[in-house]
Amino acid sequence: MPFDGLTLNRIVQELKRELVGGRIERIYQPTELELLFIVRLQGKKQNLWLSAQANAPRVHLTALKERPSSRSSGFLTLLRRHLEGGRIVALEQPGLERILHLDIANFDELKRPVNYRLVVEIMGKHSNIILLDPGEGKILDGIKRYSHALSRYREVLPGRPYRAPQTDKLDPRGLPEEDFFAATLSSLPPATPLSKALQQRFQGLGLATAREVVLRAGLEEELLLEECGLYELRKLFLALKELVTEVTEGKSLPTLALEEGKPIEFFPFVPLSFPGQREHGSMNEVVDRFYTLRSEAQRLDLLRQQLARKIGRRIEQAEKRLGALNTLLEEKDPEKFRLWGELILANLHRLAPGMEEAVLENYHEPGSPPVTVPLCPSLTPVECAQRYFELYRRTKKARDTAQVEKEKLEEELAYLASVATALSQAEKLEELEDIAAEIEEEETGRPTSSRLEAPHPLKFVSPSGFTVWVGKNNRQNEYVTFKLASPDDLWLHARGVPGAHVVLKTGGKDPAPEDLHFAATLAAYFSQARQSAQVPVDYTRRANVRRPAGSRPGLVTYTQEQTLFVKPEEAKSTFSRP
Repeated sequence: MPFDGLTLNRIVQELKRELVGGRIERIYQPTELELLFIVRLQGKKQNLWLSAQANAPRVHLTALKERPSSRSSGFLTLLRRHLEGGRIVALEQPGLERILHLDIANFDELKRPVNYRLVVEIMGKHSNIILLDPGEGKILDGIKRYSHALSRYREVLPGRPYRAPQTDKLDPRGLPEEDFFAATLSSLPPATPLSKALQQRFQGLGLATAREVVLRAGLEEELLLEECGLYELRKLFLALKELVTEVTEGKSLPTLALEEGKPIEFFPFVPLSFPGQREHGSMNEVVDRFYTLRSEAQRLDLLRQQLARKIGRRIEQAEKRLGALNTLLEEKDPEKFRLWGELILANLHRLAPGMEEAVLENYHEPGSPPVTVPLCPSLTPVECAQRYFELYRRTKKARDTAQVEKEKLEEELAYLASVATALSQAEKLEELEDIAAEIEEEETGRPTSSRLEAPHPLKFVSPSGFTVWVGKNNRQNEYVTFKLASPDDLWLHARGVPGAHVVLKTGGKDPAPEDLHFAATLAAYFSQARQSAQVPVDYTRRANVRRPAGSRPGLVTYTQEQTLFVKPEEAKSTFSRP
């Protein structure tokens, strides 16, 4: 969601309580257009995040677990020289604009008091962070600089006077009803949707908030201006005033809207337009949570793409080499060379130098069918036989080598298929990092530092209360099968396809059919056959599962198995995590 003026208003309400009077201890610049202020107030540290990125401009407190690395820049040096050690004395938002004034009192080199103003402009691609000398109204510098060549209205350059961004929008607070009617109906085409008209004419409203106003007014979301009379406009006016009052007086409940755990929108109120999954908290917490989840999702997608490309290349190379080996094994039959050599030696009395071929009886087969044996005219029959025996030895050796390599390639392809399945089903960054570490270790032969930590497989509870462990990648599979499982526990795996090792912790007891079915649906769901209508799942005691010597991670053999046929889709509605 665009970071609109109402969101900023609620942010500022909270920042005043948390930051005013606080001392700026340190400033970092994690990226080219982002800043992090460490502010201490009454023994408590707060992390204030400022961003002028076009796709995520914002200001809010953030719950960082560790300090980010900081780039160096002239702007950062300037901020540190003037602002570090200073105290935040005021935070103000002009109207309901997406602008924050952060006033800081500090001392210069001669210990004389001096005031600064940091202006944060949250305006999409025009966002900026600008340091001012408020006494003279001059710009000291901005995180983005630009001249009249880029903006006819104003320049952001050191020494230039600061001019606030232009706006013709009205502050809806205290706005008389007749002025609302005039502002809404004037200068906009009649075919303008109501939500867009609100967003274009009044401060504080992003498009999502403007749509919320229309819904709260009980009007159709896509209603046009030309379809409205005074009745509809009055309902709209009342809904706008009510929502703005609710937020600006701190009576609303900030909300994060999610879909399948992924952040969709955030609001400084509880929206009618997103009745599904929600999280609530302070406005700072909600905004921070939104961007944290979005950042993790972006990192997850990027890492997934990188790993998928790497695995895809390895699969392509292995399949290409396997195809060549299969062709070699089909075409190169060493037995025919041995047969030709034996037939030549058995018929020396019928052969003479200079012959190009001979039709000889194959006495190894019933009826002694004739065989055409090529001969070399420049060699004697004995030399021809010796040559065929040598070809037999070389071809057999090459074929045996090719067969060994083929088996290794088939094992590698099975391993890569298991990695690809785990990759496609990974939902957390931690799971992808596990897979990345596994690939690196498998390629280099050296253990990675992340291997020092225990894996975190999924944990479920069966209908009767048994614990069920599910490995979502090869490392987790190894851990589930050979660390968490006891010999008498039940072990399950979808038959014939890559997938999760599942352990039903029964303690040697015979589980009820519903418990076994529950674990089997998990094994089917977390396998390559997830989209199938029905999947066979093998199960056996963990004591019957073995890891072949020298095998790749996650590869096991098992015996004394039985098979259940289950529907993977049942897992969606039946499993519940504790």
